Amino acid sequence: MTDAIERKKLLIVERKLEHNRGHHHTQISALSMLLPDHDTNFVAGESYDGFLGAAAGKLTARSVKLARLRSRLQYGNISQRLGAVFGALKSAHTLRLPISAFGAPLAGICRSLQLGSGDLVIVPTADLDTLESAVELTTIFADRAPRICLRFLNSELGDRNERIRSKRLRTILEKLPTSIFLFTESEELAAYFRENFDMPVEGGFYLPCSISVPTVSIAEINQGGRFRIGVFGEPRSEKGSQRLTGIISALAELAETGSAPPIDFVIQGSAADFRDGGVYAASQEFLKGERNVFVSPQDNRISPEEFEQLFHSVDAVLLPYEPAIYSLQGSGVVQDAVAAHKPVIHTRGMSMMAFLSHGNGVAATTDREFAEAILRIAANPASFWQGTARAAAYFQDALAANPLLRVLNLSLHGRQQGS
Repeated sequence: MTDAIERKKLLIVERKLEHNRGHHHTQISALSMLLPDHDTNFVAGESYDGFLGAAAGKLTARSVKLARLRSRLQYGNISQRLGAVFGALKSAHTLRLPISAFGAPLAGICRSLQLGSGDLVIVPTADLDTLESAVELTTIFADRAPRICLRFLNSELGDRNERIRSKRLRTILEKLPTSIFLFTESEELAAYFRENFDMPVEGGFYLPCSISVPTVSIAEINQGGRFRIGVFGEPRSEKGSQRLTGIISALAELAETGSAPPIDFVIQGSAADFRDGGVYAASQEFLKGERNVFVSPQDNRISPEEFEQLFHSVDAVLLPYEPAIYSLQGSGVVQDAVAAHKPVIHTRGMSMMAFLSHGNGVAATTDREFAEAILRIAANPASFWQGTARAAAYFQDALAANPLLRVLNLSLHGRQQGS
């Protein structure tokens, strides 16, 4: 009788969880809320500072490095194999490298928590190292292995070498254990994996990011003064950071010929990013706002509470992302914008169009098109209110229909029938 009422266990593995910044910590609370009938523990990175409480274990970067050397030895060309030999001898003084990045250590953590076949391991930010580790863990546990759910966020899967990445993935998929379930965030990425690797993967595994629920009313949007455009996160090339000044300059030219309201670009970055030589150095001329267009630098090292407050303060969100990456990869900022009822100006050809096609998004390609889209929203913000409300409602429905729940119910039903 005790077994029948014993609570199931959930272990969340997030190797990038170290400090109280970014989206990694929000995934733990979101998964705990999604699976309230499970007791939750988590595994963090080796530099985890304890801000969420005690972790069930930590995963080291060294084990990942050694496992990647092994993949080069196994799948690389001659020069890559020779480099891996030298790297292994230098780092580990042996060629007997681990089978996976952290399969064995993770199995030890699962044993200490007494996880069994009725329990669950979820990796919300998974890659190839994770997938190989999950296979090793399953092999170690055999028929007592917990169900393992992996969510992939991008097509590179943590290995930039396309040839080796494909070989690693195809080798695993040939004998994928039935207790391992594969998901992606965006539907576009799931379609890519299915078409190119015949991968048994489900798309649409979304989790709330920094903005967990819609909390902004129409009355709070654009209360007067400058119209604020938010550019959030660390500046990176794939996020189109280098082209931001071009967009601002194009907007300044258009604003001189029309009756545009004052427009303020709220941009996250370090102090060095806005100085000479920095990615946003060319925006210095707009810091004083002499041309009716302003740039307001914001620290990119702020707490989640400060980030949420900053996000709510803008009137629209700008995403000039590179489609070479983001035509498949999802974006947490898209989810935050939808949850916060913010219109989104985004690159044409981005993924997650299911979130951006409710009258809440405007697509653009050139700098001038981005500038025109910003002016269009700034001129009539009210015309986007219904669209942002529809998008927020869609997001809530998508969260409630998480494919994880359906797959887990089916797998559990199948096990019960087979027992």
